[in-house]
Amino acid sequence: MKKKIKIYISIMIFCSFCANSFLVRGIEVTYSFTEIGSIASNSNVISVECYENELAFLAADNNRLAVHNITNPSNCTELDYFPLSYVHDIALDLERELVYITASTGVNIFNYSNPNQLEFISSYLNYTHSTFIQLEGDLLYVSAEDYGLQIVNVTDPYEPIMVGKWEDSIGHVGPTYILDNYAFVGLRVPNVGAHPTAIGLKVLDISDPTNITYISTVDTGEGYNGGSPKAHINNLAYFTDHDNGLKILNFTDPYDVTVLGNYNDGGSINDLKIINSDITFLADDGEGLQIVNCANPENPFLVSSYQHQWRTIKVEVQEERVYLATLGGGVRILSAETKTRKTEVNPFFIVSGLTIASILLLVKRKKK
Repeated sequence: MKKKIKIYISIMIFCSFCANSFLVRGIEVTYSFTEIGSIASNSNVISVECYENELAFLAADNNRLAVHNITNPSNCTELDYFPLSYVHDIALDLERELVYITASTGVNIFNYSNPNQLEFISSYLNYTHSTFIQLEGDLLYVSAEDYGLQIVNVTDPYEPIMVGKWEDSIGHVGPTYILDNYAFVGLRVPNVGAHPTAIGLKVLDISDPTNITYISTVDTGEGYNGGSPKAHINNLAYFTDHDNGLKILNFTDPYDVTVLGNYNDGGSINDLKIINSDITFLADDGEGLQIVNCANPENPFLVSSYQHQWRTIKVEVQEERVYLATLGGGVRILSAETKTRKTEVNPFFIVSGLTIASILLLVKRKKK
């Protein structure tokens, strides 16, 4: 009997050693945030774009484009501003030191090589309220609402030229996102004194800017709340659908785009930034900053958050700083600290399984 016990103990030790080599280990990442400063702390900021941690460009509701020195986050100073009406979105051309900003009649272009004195370059006038813009190379994609999606060649920023246009027969063109040779276009119908009515999210082929064609309408799952993708990785498009949360789209087939995964915390997702292939920073209107793990796009989950008292409109991430554009609180500047913890599968079940299997094998051999 004692001999058998010794054998069983030996088997368990051996199995524990083997199991230790095959344990499934992982890294659990969490974030903690500390507010270290603010920009234009009493204003409504619609959009913010940063050049590293040196300059911040703000589209604020007091009808201006403003540039701030942010090298010292506890004492950000305004360097210059330019008055504009109905500002909404900003795009930066870092190579040529140009900033594009939408306004009431189109898109205005400035040179910021001397940030203490913004130099007005030109206006792309389409005589309508432009909202969203995205710069890809020498092409600027403009959501011109009732004047459709417009593709503008800005090779010469002094003379921007429209080279392509697409209009929907029913809705206005709102939020837009360019993914390679395709454009996601959010369509809506305006309402006087109220939010526009969202219609749907369409996919356009823009490979030939002079001949933009409709491809498909995205199956957005449970309803559509007027958003559009904000980023993509390979064939996954990360789509902020406001009250319907973050939706991760499968874009393998542009003719059949569907929702692969969804994260909804009950808030309203306005913007996002992908930090790596796993982590996404979300600007949640009422819940602040939400950090979501999207390693498994079919099942994204919350890992960290940071809440404050203002509505969060946009998130910008530069190295270890996070910039949150808010309504009423300006831009809140956070420092981000990453915390990691090793995780591993409990070895009990592995060891037990291997032990039982070994004992059965031993018994079977003795019978023979």
